[in-house]
Amino acid sequence: MHFNAFFASLALAVTFALSANADTIVAFSGSSCDGSAGNTVQCDGSCHQFGGRHSVRTSGGSSHCITFFENTSCSFVEGQGGTAIPGPGACQNVNTGAGVGSFLCAPSTICEV
Repeated sequence: MHFNAFFASLALAVTFALSANADTIVAFSGSSCDGSAGNTVQCDGSCHQFGGRHSVRTSGGSSHCITFFENTSCSFVEGQGGTAIPGPGACQNVNTGAGVGSFLCAPSTICEV
């Protein structure tokens, strides 16, 4: 019984350690990941605002699907927005042909929308 409790605690600690080191993304006001930087957020599929930003860069060792939306709520509308799958640490210019109001960064290269 103590053996199982020990390994359950160890597995939980490893899970928290790995999630704390999850890949992140930051958006920039410049088109080449320059200019002012926005908040650094996790690539966990949550919605983030993108107003006044023109490029993004992920950090960590994985590639991610980043989906951009014209609205500010990450709501899918056919023909509005776009996706990109930059490599780890690569800068991605965001030029969808229209204003981008929000984005989400998936935890993998599988797009969530």
